[in-house]
Amino acid sequence: MTEDEARAWVAEHFGETMTERLGQFGEMVVAENERQNLIAPATVDQIWTRHLLDSAQLLRFASERTDWLDIGTGAGFPGMVIALLSDVPVTMVEPRARRADFLKAAAARLGLDHAIVFRGRAEALPPRPYDMISARAVAPLAELLTITGHLRGPRTRLVLPRGRGGAADVDLARAHWQGMFHVEHSVTDPESLIVIADGVSA
Repeated sequence: MTEDEARAWVAEHFGETMTERLGQFGEMVVAENERQNLIAPATVDQIWTRHLLDSAQLLRFASERTDWLDIGTGAGFPGMVIALLSDVPVTMVEPRARRADFLKAAAARLGLDHAIVFRGRAEALPPRPYDMISARAVAPLAELLTITGHLRGPRTRLVLPRGRGGAADVDLARAHWQGMFHVEHSVTDPESLIVIADGVSA
């Protein structure tokens, strides 16, 4: 998928106004990348395919959900993208101070009152269930399930981009956890998988 195709996908699904706002955030990330390492330099020229659309597509799996928790948000993927493209309250968890400061500044600049930045680790969040939990390139699936135990309820859905190892992750999780697990293919790369998990318990 090309950058133009990725932008067109977002415009088709979310409209041109939202797409322009998403592009503004992408420009913020690229500019901030000169000051701190937010994304790999090799992906700067692929920001729509590798980061913006890769995050935006996760909203396909969030029908009728009322809040979202994104763990290890980093440069804002997917948390900031979800907040930009929806009115769902989004809590972004980021332990690194400079990245958390960037997220707060970006949310303020874009007028995202429903975007909350928590500087720290997921384990330090007060216990309460979220409807949606995402984490992109943060930890192995089994570890994510462990550290989010106090943040899940019966209707919590986890949406976890896992690259090409998603199927193996699901096999390992099923051996130790109860719940509904399946994988979806990424729209940016058919070989890249997204793990969807519902009602997970030990």
